[in-house]
Amino acid sequence: MLDTLIERIRDAHETRSPLIIQGGGSKTFYGSADEGEVLGTRKLTGVVDYQPKELVLTARAGTPLAEIETLLGEQNQMLAFEPPHFSPSPQPLWNY
Repeated sequence: MLDTLIERIRDAHETRSPLIIQGGGSKTFYGSADEGEVLGTRKLTGVVDYQPKELVLTARAGTPLAEIETLLGEQNQMLAFEPPHFSPSPQPLWNY
């Protein structure tokens, strides 16, 4: 999966083709319309490292915010900011 993503990025670089790096697509209404091929990160999910005592969490780009908030809540923790929730349910996975 990660190899496919890296290959697509390299191909786009070599051909000078723009990519739109996108997770769930919940904020596509922001700003101007993007041009290029969508490169979805939605399949890159999961928490890579979580150290509650150190207040450190590392997650992959496509990890849903709800998953991170649930994990933190289990340790009576929360994010240090209030991220906007634009999409109540997951968007379809993009193929890459």
